[in-house]
Amino acid sequence: MRFPAEIFRSYDVRGTVDQLSDELAFAVGAATVRLTGAKRLVVGRDMRPTSPSFAAEVARGAMSEGAEVVDIGMCTTPMFNFAVFNWAEHEAGVMVTASHNPPEYNGFKMTRGNAMPISGEEIREAIEADKALGGQGLSAAAFTPEALSPPVTHLDVKPPYLARLFALAQMPKLNGMKVVVDAGNGMAGVILPDIFSRLDAKLTALYFEPDGTFPNHEANPIKLDTLRDLVATVKREGAAIGVAFDGDADRIGFVDENGEPIGGDQMLGLLASLRLKEHPGKAVVWSPNASWAVRDAIKEHGGRSVSEKVGRTNFIRRVQMERAAIGGEVSAHYFYPEFGGMESSEFTILLVLKALADSGKPMSELIAPYRRYARSPETNFEAREKDKALAALDAKYASEAVSIDRLDGARYEFADWWFNVRKSNTEPLLRVNAEAASKEHLDSRLKEIAGIIENA
Repeated sequence: MRFPAEIFRSYDVRGTVDQLSDELAFAVGAATVRLTGAKRLVVGRDMRPTSPSFAAEVARGAMSEGAEVVDIGMCTTPMFNFAVFNWAEHEAGVMVTASHNPPEYNGFKMTRGNAMPISGEEIREAIEADKALGGQGLSAAAFTPEALSPPVTHLDVKPPYLARLFALAQMPKLNGMKVVVDAGNGMAGVILPDIFSRLDAKLTALYFEPDGTFPNHEANPIKLDTLRDLVATVKREGAAIGVAFDGDADRIGFVDENGEPIGGDQMLGLLASLRLKEHPGKAVVWSPNASWAVRDAIKEHGGRSVSEKVGRTNFIRRVQMERAAIGGEVSAHYFYPEFGGMESSEFTILLVLKALADSGKPMSELIAPYRRYARSPETNFEAREKDKALAALDAKYASEAVSIDRLDGARYEFADWWFNVRKSNTEPLLRVNAEAASKEHLDSRLKEIAGIIENA
């Protein structure tokens, strides 16, 4: 059976449920073991209706290659990451999830024991190579239940993960701090009650019940539409902070006590400051579409600034290589060396609550230094001839720029503003991020950029 090419993506295998199948899940499990040589494979899953059956087939595929399976059940992606990385005998893993995508989606995240992701393309190549050699090892049809000889071990990863989180965070008294958390009916709901049972905070919980149909809203913590209930509840309760998670809880977003959303890079500025106080001189890994607030925080606290191309694999590798204090993307992924360079949204919420308690300041005041610039959200501009439009932008701005970073698209830096432009891989669009010292200047420059793209 051939699988749709478009489901094999840079960082995972993902598609609508009608594009996926039990046979694909089996092949993903078998291919992951074949690629890594793993003797033990961790299998975790989210709350989507198809995830239990897909996880079972991933396990069968792994066992067909002679691997033992460690089943950790429903979990956040950071819990899954911890299970793969924290046990030396766990040499790889597959997490069944489609993150924040709508209910009709599902997918697979594959990870090596050293925390490095396995791309969907690698999985596709392993499946195709087996077929080209006339093999049936990655085919569920060639595997019978009688072959289920390697054992399945069930592991409750929550207790050791919680122990690790609180050992690292060293939480102070929160003295009844009012906190509103929206789990978005995603996987954060399986661990947040355990986290808050250890904190003397007053929690208002929104949508903690895992439900893969997402009955209340999309689980996307950086999309303003999905934060409406969180914002309203923070204001109604007079809470100190609001927190939101995506579907598999590898991303985390925040609003202040006034219900104002905090940008992913603004939060990275604060987190970089906190981490550099504990790890002076260390690197902070950030992306070319991030705010000057990150640059300022790194400089102020004596860290090393390391720019990296957007993408989970790139950030995990670079955080490991640099032994960085933290890495972070505008999309609200935050990467920590203590977790193999992978995300831990659960650690992030503890760091922010600790900073609030230690400072005695309201969240709006704590984040104010990282809101000093006027920042545009990522804006898409239609460009039928993307390369021609990019050349026109370069002709206009290259000679005027103080510096140009071409690591990920192009970031043009000027004395009082900057912009980053990248091509969409799949659509006739250019994606622009921009920032300036004032909103008036920002709006003027965005209008100027739009005109150049339109006339190219």
